[in-house]
Amino acid sequence: MIRHRNAFAAVIFLVLGPVSAFAQTQIRFVEYSAKFLCGVVDVQSPAAAAVRPGIYETSINIHNPQLPVTPLPSVTFVKKVVLALPEGERLIPPSQFRRDVLQADFAEQVNCKIIRDMLGPAGAAPFVEGFVVLIVFPAPLATPHELDVVGVYTVNTSQQSISLEMVPVAPRLLTLPTAAGARLRDKLMKESKKPE
Repeated sequence: MIRHRNAFAAVIFLVLGPVSAFAQTQIRFVEYSAKFLCGVVDVQSPAAAAVRPGIYETSINIHNPQLPVTPLPSVTFVKKVVLALPEGERLIPPSQFRRDVLQADFAEQVNCKIIRDMLGPAGAAPFVEGFVVLIVFPAPLATPHELDVVGVYTVNTSQQSISLEMVPVAPRLLTLPTAAGARLRDKLMKESKKPE
């Protein structure tokens, strides 16, 4: 009986040993891509074909769901804004990354004012749409953290009716080898700036 247990333990070690070693040689980032629509679309607007006329507002709500224990665990992430233009138009590069740290059980929002600010001159258009992209850093490197991310969308149409919709944003795991993951983390930290 003892020999069978030892043989079973040896088989488990041989099978799971390389798997756990492989898992330790990878870094997992968590990414969220939340849709945004900001601004005014009127009947004469070129964007009227994409969405109905109205006033569009977006608020991306971000919550760190970790339990508030001592010391408070925080989550570091970067965000960028990617403008979506109609097919065939000259594309505009994504905004620069902006770094943020969110303490346990704290929340913040990214609204149209922040989105337009991050877009720079391209954000001055009457109507803009695209994605707010969040990338969460694992800290320590082997521990990925997830956030609660919800898009809140309102539109006020020309008939004076207001629509409200809340859409949870699903996380996407990005798994990289340790060296590549560490380089990506260092690059994003270097290229990102803290909000002013």
